Amino acid sequence: IGRAKALSYSVLTYAICSGLSGLAFTYGQLSFYRFLTGVGIGGEWALGVALLAESVSSKDRIKASAILATGFPIGYFIAVLINYLVSPFGWRYVFFFGVIPAILVFFIRKEIEEPEAWRNLKEKAVNPFEIFNMGKKYSYNLFIAFLLGTVTSIGSWGVLLFWFPIWIEKSLHAGLSGKTAATFVTMIFHTIGCYIAGPLLEKYNRKPVLFISFLICFFSSYFMYSSLHIYDFKIFIVTAILGIAFGIIPSAYAIYFPELFPTRVRSTAKGFCYSTGRVFTAMGVLLSGYLVQRYSGNIGQAASVMSFIFLIGAAISLFAPNT
Repeated sequence: IGRAKALSYSVLTYAICSGLSGLAFTYGQLSFYRFLTGVGIGGEWALGVALLAESVSSKDRIKASAILATGFPIGYFIAVLINYLVSPFGWRYVFFFGVIPAILVFFIRKEIEEPEAWRNLKEKAVNPFEIFNMGKKYSYNLFIAFLLGTVTSIGSWGVLLFWFPIWIEKSLHAGLSGKTAATFVTMIFHTIGCYIAGPLLEKYNRKPVLFISFLICFFSSYFMYSSLHIYDFKIFIVTAILGIAFGIIPSAYAIYFPELFPTRVRSTAKGFCYSTGRVFTAMGVLLSGYLVQRYSGNIGQAASVMSFIFLIGAAISLFAPNT
């Protein structure tokens, strides 16, 4: 049905279901609304990147994709601020703010045209499983990109987004204000990392940029969780380094993944690589929870073990094809 139309449906789905999450009165209701929210979010990421990659000129695509990637940390930054200001009045009100993106649908439907590359396709893909029958070259690309997407998703939740604020609050005893401040710093530098990925990928090949970024993520996160036991300025220094390196990786994916697949299956293949890994991410979060129990509630020790996922990502990136 087209990138722009499908994108508007995805945004509307996660916006409405975010708001409905605030109206849930049972765990089953909340789980149902969160599932549908996830469906919308997964669709938006895959469609948005494909739409941008096919809409801008080749010389502007890298910079435009890097700017697009800054949307996640900026949005996360805003969400943390809303949580800080609104959550004292009740968790339901935080979810109600999730309805706001629905306003974007009117802009998308009115202003955004379908990219020419998609309009010129003589035959549109109608079967999502077509991505598994693309030939040897694209099958290899799909496998490597899927592995990269999976390890990054596990690393983001099992090391950074999920455990980091809990570790700050519970293990370093910094409270809500300290947790919010540390998360702000991380997301600010995450945004910077997303943006500088553009110039880096204009100058260097994708493989070394990903490899070095994964290594920095591993060393900084392992050091932070295993060696820092007091809430002081060192936390902000390390999270700034980690935020930049971790920002480069998903921004690089927004540039790199569309290059790996033909127009016919681009959005589906990219969505599979980045979003399907989240199924394994759920297992990764459960594993990290098990590790916290195994280490008698020591979140830092569990998260330092989980940080080795970035080392695995560095190894996988060595097999990534150049484009």
